[in-house]
Amino acid sequence: MSERIDMTITNNEMDTFFEPRGVAIVGARHSPGFGYGIPLVLKREGWEDRIYLVNPKGGELHGLPVYAKIAEVPDPVDLAIVIVPAQLTPGVMEEIGQRGIGHVILETAGFAEVGEEGRALQDKVKAVATRFGIRVIGPNCVGVVNAANRFTTVEVLPEALRQGSTAIIAQSGVFGNVLLDLLPFYGLFISKAATLGNRMDVNECDMLEYFHKDPSTRVIMMYLEGAAEGRRLLKTLAKVTCDKPVLVLKSGRTSAGRAATASHTASLSGEDQLYDSLFYQTGAIRVDTLEGLVEMARAFSTQPLPRGNRLGIVTGSGSLGVMATDAAVNAGLTVPPLSPATVDFMRRETPGWMNVRNPLDVGPSNQFARGLEALLRDPGIDMVLAITIIPHAVFREFRQLGLTANIWFGDIAYIREQAPEKPLAICAVGNPELVEDVRNISGPRVPVFISPEPAAKALASLFRYRNWRIRTGTCPA
Repeated sequence: MSERIDMTITNNEMDTFFEPRGVAIVGARHSPGFGYGIPLVLKREGWEDRIYLVNPKGGELHGLPVYAKIAEVPDPVDLAIVIVPAQLTPGVMEEIGQRGIGHVILETAGFAEVGEEGRALQDKVKAVATRFGIRVIGPNCVGVVNAANRFTTVEVLPEALRQGSTAIIAQSGVFGNVLLDLLPFYGLFISKAATLGNRMDVNECDMLEYFHKDPSTRVIMMYLEGAAEGRRLLKTLAKVTCDKPVLVLKSGRTSAGRAATASHTASLSGEDQLYDSLFYQTGAIRVDTLEGLVEMARAFSTQPLPRGNRLGIVTGSGSLGVMATDAAVNAGLTVPPLSPATVDFMRRETPGWMNVRNPLDVGPSNQFARGLEALLRDPGIDMVLAITIIPHAVFREFRQLGLTANIWFGDIAYIREQAPEKPLAICAVGNPELVEDVRNISGPRVPVFISPEPAAKALASLFRYRNWRIRTGTCPA
């Protein structure tokens, strides 16, 4: 974990990266590439009157004028997106500084991540930025996204700009792009995103502090290869997680992985046990996979924190109930007996063959919705996992009749609204058609998983995070 001595960027300074008054795109081009596609995306999203294309050849691109020099770009312009060959960037930064532009997103690669020659070039660019007081994201990144004003410095699909409450910090530009493409499929939408690349100036601590104060952000997802400032990261995470959960996918667990990070974003990833300790001390939630990062984000962005670790399970399959129980207990949850009132309530209408206990296996009894309601009301249950399953041949027959999954499982979105204080996760097991139908009847405020183990782990993480906040005195018991 290397250290640097730099002024912490303020939220007012950071705002310009996400809410610029005018943007110079230096390196706009007529051939395929970022310099061709980014102006098109910004034009599509309503930024046509605030973007200024720069290329020495001048002319016109996408119906917009192209300025031959940065000095010719009219006011107001306070952000430059730089997409030029690496060797040209020191001169371009000089021109940007002389023009009075104070913020740069340097998307060009070919700096410290490629070796000593690239590192020397990066140092030269940083010296120019320091002399002019320019704040820089990058190099070797794809910049930022702000869903609120639909500003983006990377080519994204329109659905990725639907506003949500999850912020992304990604050291890797491509990884950030992957998340932007992936999250809408799971019904998860972002507030803002920032990819940092080599972190010549702005780093993950700056972004954590910014998103901590950002009112549109509820949850922060972070992909990290190594810390730019280890001690500062420790202090920053401890402060941020008191108010907002931070989910971290940290790569470089193995020696081979650590070597790979050095050639990717010039990162020194350090010993993995140090990061385990750092995340444990600060209340950050570490995940092991991309899938796990997305699953945790769905849970944390939609669910309240539980009051305890007592899990209620309602399922249409006894085997899946057992699997969920094992996963829950291994993750630190308990699966207690149901309260006498819940048992009495269920026995009034359940068939004699059905065992009324926790997990509550309703089988083909048509009692799934009733069981879900009962567990959400049970005072001895702090959170609920509901496992939906039905043979696909049966499901398809009913679909052909115009029926949906709510005939088996009830209106889950409505049931959820009756007990908003308890976390609820749904597990839809089976054909993707069933999963999609269950997502529809569950609504946007209920995460739907496709197997019980990750659902149980996500609920357990909610409990552990709540406990950490209580220990720090920032969350009421």
